[in-house]
Amino acid sequence: MTEKVKEMVWRFYQENPYIQHLGIDIVSIEAGCARLKLTVNREHTNTYAIAHGGALMSMADTAMGAVCLSVNKKVVTLDMNMNMMKAVPEHKTIYAVGKSLHDGARTMVAECDLVDEGDTLYGRARGTFFVLDPLVR
Repeated sequence: MTEKVKEMVWRFYQENPYIQHLGIDIVSIEAGCARLKLTVNREHTNTYAIAHGGALMSMADTAMGAVCLSVNKKVVTLDMNMNMMKAVPEHKTIYAVGKSLHDGARTMVAECDLVDEGDTLYGRARGTFFVLDPLVR
């Protein structure tokens, strides 16, 4: 991963209003891998005081999108599924750990685990992404 690509990925998420609204931060990014962080606050929860599935899916989609960007590909999500294994309580910090499974010319497939600091698994997502263009030409 070139420094220019790495810089563009960081900028892409720093300037993304939805990601800023959710409070998702990039922890690390390398070619084909990304780690993001979110502390579940009240605005991320449902009436049971656990993280809303939509917030968790947004986090996983963001991590997998970062994986695609990390290999210099701008993408859009074609398909995504997620299995929730455990509820994420309010105030819990979770990490979205994404990795590339398929890096094709027109499509990519990525996977993302949602874990806490002790690597407890809360959810796993898989997505297929359509490649639009290179991030950096």
